[in-house]
Amino acid sequence: MKAKVKPNYLRITEETNALDYLIRAGDFIKETENNKLAWKWVILSLHGAIYGFAICASQGTNYESVTYKTKKGFQKLISFDEALKRCQDKTKMKMLIHSQYLILTDSQKQSINFAKKELRNKFEHYIPSGWSIEIHGLPEIAIDLLDVIRFLAIETKTYIHLNQTQIKKLKSVVFQSKKILKNSRLYKESIISMEKV
Repeated sequence: MKAKVKPNYLRITEETNALDYLIRAGDFIKETENNKLAWKWVILSLHGAIYGFAICASQGTNYESVTYKTKKGFQKLISFDEALKRCQDKTKMKMLIHSQYLILTDSQKQSINFAKKELRNKFEHYIPSGWSIEIHGLPEIAIDLLDVIRFLAIETKTYIHLNQTQIKKLKSVVFQSKKILKNSRLYKESIISMEKV
């Protein structure tokens, strides 16, 4: 007689998925000083975390509000851009009395746009080529993205379901990651070169 194997499940929610992206970004940020290729994974992970938390923040109590049906009847998630747009819409984000909407700084807008269009999309859909990326600006971009993630996950105060342990972890990853980035050689060299201009 064979022993019965008890099912063992991996359970993911939209919040834990987004948090996992952020945690992975933090892990790769720790590697960037000695491994330039880690920047690829930082960008991919931060993009995933922003997208995930933008979906969480803007969905309210109905997950279908962040999906749409294709002509063939398949359910699809709204785009990254649409999710961020909704998070910036005061009327859509006023779900609860203390809910806040996202206000992006010019720097954050530029960082999101550059990270998405110039880096993430090209990493994700890599066209065969030799590609050189100047990486001095990446710590500042990552800092901007981390600030947006923290706001979406904690400050929007919508229907995001993170427990206290998860919130503490999120805050810690953002804080530690920004500290590493600000102490990095790339960041310091970038600041010095901007001061000389």
